[in-house]
Amino acid sequence: MKTIYILILLFTSTLFFGCTPKSKSITDSKWSLSILPPSVRLDPTSNEIIEQRFINSDKNAQNNLLKSNWIYDGEKVSIHSARGEYVSFQLILTNQQELPLSNIKIEMSNFEGPNGKLNIEPELFLEWSVKVITPSTGYPKTSLGKGWYPDALIPFKYIQMDSSKVQRWTYPLWIPDFNNRIENQKSLVVWIDQYVPLERINAKPGVYQSTINVTVDDEIKLIPIKLSVWDFEISNQNMLGASLQQEGFVSQMNDEDALGVYQLLKRNRISVMDPTYKPLLNLKNQQINYDWNLFDNQLKKYFTGEAFTSKYGYEYGPGYGEPIENFVLPFDVYGKYNTDGWPNIGKPKVERNPENIALYIDAVKQFRSHLKPIFNPLKTDLTIYLNGLDESYFKEAWSRMVYFGDLFHEHYPEAHFRIDGAYSDEAMEYVSNSIDYWGSHTINYNHEKVKEYQEKGIGDWLYGPMLYESEVNSWVGSSTFIDMPLVNDRAISWACWKYDAHSWLSWGIGAGWKRAWYDPETWKDAYKASSGSDINFPYKKLNGNGMLIYSGGIIPNVDEPCASIRLKMLRNGVQEYEYMRKISELNGNKEQANKIVDEIINEPFGKEGIGVIDVWDFDPEKWANARIQLGELIDNMSK
Repeated sequence: MKTIYILILLFTSTLFFGCTPKSKSITDSKWSLSILPPSVRLDPTSNEIIEQRFINSDKNAQNNLLKSNWIYDGEKVSIHSARGEYVSFQLILTNQQELPLSNIKIEMSNFEGPNGKLNIEPELFLEWSVKVITPSTGYPKTSLGKGWYPDALIPFKYIQMDSSKVQRWTYPLWIPDFNNRIENQKSLVVWIDQYVPLERINAKPGVYQSTINVTVDDEIKLIPIKLSVWDFEISNQNMLGASLQQEGFVSQMNDEDALGVYQLLKRNRISVMDPTYKPLLNLKNQQINYDWNLFDNQLKKYFTGEAFTSKYGYEYGPGYGEPIENFVLPFDVYGKYNTDGWPNIGKPKVERNPENIALYIDAVKQFRSHLKPIFNPLKTDLTIYLNGLDESYFKEAWSRMVYFGDLFHEHYPEAHFRIDGAYSDEAMEYVSNSIDYWGSHTINYNHEKVKEYQEKGIGDWLYGPMLYESEVNSWVGSSTFIDMPLVNDRAISWACWKYDAHSWLSWGIGAGWKRAWYDPETWKDAYKASSGSDINFPYKKLNGNGMLIYSGGIIPNVDEPCASIRLKMLRNGVQEYEYMRKISELNGNKEQANKIVDEIINEPFGKEGIGVIDVWDFDPEKWANARIQLGELIDNMSK
C-alpha cells in the first residue's frame, strides 16, 4: 500500500511541476542570485568584494554586500537616473554545488511605467576576469593584491544561451566559464547598462519597472528592478572632453575597426586623441602639397558627427550626432629621442632657417585652409601637441616651445598649443605666454600655482596617476590600473571640478589590448642600473595601465572591441561632472556643487599628496549617496 501511495505522490508532483519551469527563492537550491552596485567588483572564485581589501576600508563596517547594499535590499533593486545617461548594476549568479552549471539563460525586459515604456533595451554584458599575478609595481599598500578581477565586458549578443539556435558551442553561458579558465569559479557576473533616452517625451519623469529573469535548466528566478527617472537631462554633448591619447592606435586601423573604437568611447563619454592622422605629403622644389583623400575618408565622418548616427550603426546613446570632442593636429618637431618632425624641417640647429620655417608655416596654413569648411571649432577642440618636446625639462626645449607656440598662434589661431609634463615654476614662467593648454602631471600639481595660470587663460589638463605612495609612481602618464579601487576612475573627473581644471587626459586607449585578455600586465619593463634607477623597484609590472578596452578577434565569437569596467567608471565620473555643471548653472554659482564634492575629494596630487592615501573617500556608498543628493537637488530645482 505504501508503494502505491508513493507512486501516486510522484505522479501528482509531475503534473504540477514537470511541465513548466519552477520558480524558487533567489537564494534556494543549487544556485542563487544577488545584485551588486557598479562601483565594486566580485572575486568569482571566493565571492569576496575586491574593493573591501583596500587599506583604508573600514573593516568594522564591512558587511556582506551580496545580501544587501545601497541599491539592493535582498529582494529588489532600486536605481535612479537622469535622461541622457547610463545607469548600471551587476547580477551575480552563484553555483552552490560541486557540479558545473549549464543551460543558463538570462533575460531582462524593457522598463515600463505609468508614463510609458522606455524604447531602449537594457544592455547585458558577461564580465570576463583576468588574473593579477603580480600587484602593480610601486603600489605595495594601495594595490588590491593578487587574484581574479572582473574587467572586460562581453556583449551578450556574442554569448550562446539558446540551444535550439546552436550548431556548435563556442561561447556557452556556463559556470565555470567555458573560455575564461577561472580555476574554482564559484560565480558568474553580468553587467547591466540602461541608457535613459535624452528626450523627455521618451522618458517622462517617474518610476519604471523591469524584471531580470534567470533560468537554469527548468528553474526560474526573478529579481524586480525599479528605475526612478528624474526630470532633467545631462548634455548630449560631452562638455568635459576628457580624453585618452595613444599615438598611432586608431590612425593605423582599418575603417571598420577604428569606427568600433570611436563609437565605444563616444558611448562612454570619453574622447579619442591620436596625433598621427596625416595627409600624404609631397615635397618638391621646397613646395608642400597634400593629398587629402585618405585623411578625409578616415576622419570626415567624425568631424561632422555622422559616425555617431544610425547611418553607421550608432542607434542611440551619449553624443548622438555630435562630432568628436577633440582632434590633435599632426604637427611635430625633431625630438629628444631623435624622432623627426612633421613636416620634417631638420634638427634644432637648422629648423628656424628661413627656408625651413617658411615650409613649416606653409604646411600649417594649408592644413587650416583645408579643415575650415568641414570643421566646427565650437564642437571639436583643436589641439597641437609636439611630441618631440614632450616632458622636456631643459631651457633649449622651453625656447622651442615658445617659438612654435607663437607660430601656431599666428598661423592657426583656432588651435590650442598644449605642453605636457611636470614643469617647474621657472619653466612655466618661461613658456606661459606662448601656450594655451598644460597637461599638468599630477606628481607636481599645485592648485594655488595652477590657478595663476588659469587666470592667464591657460587650460590645465590633469594628467598622470591618481595615487602616489612615492615619487616612483610618476613613471607613467596613465591613471588606469586594474588592481586599484574603482573609485579612482571616477575621482579624476571629480578632481577636475574641485580644481577648476579644463579637463583630464590619460595616456593609452588599448595598450596591450590583445594579450590583456589573458595577461593584465599591459606595461612591463626592467631598468638597467643607472643613477636614475630606484633600488626598490628595478622593474615595472603595471596591471591594465594604458588599456581601457579589449581587442576583438581574440576570444571565440567576440569580434568587436569590448569596454572594461574601468572605462564604465570613467564614464560615470564624467556623467557626475555633468550633474555638478547642471546644478551650478541652475544656482548661478558653484557653492552647492563644491560643498558636495569637498565631502568626497580631499587634496589629491602634488608634492603634498605623496605618501597620502586618503586623498578622497574610498567608500563607494558615499559616492553613490553624493550622486543621489546632486540628482535630487537638480530634480527639485527643475520643477
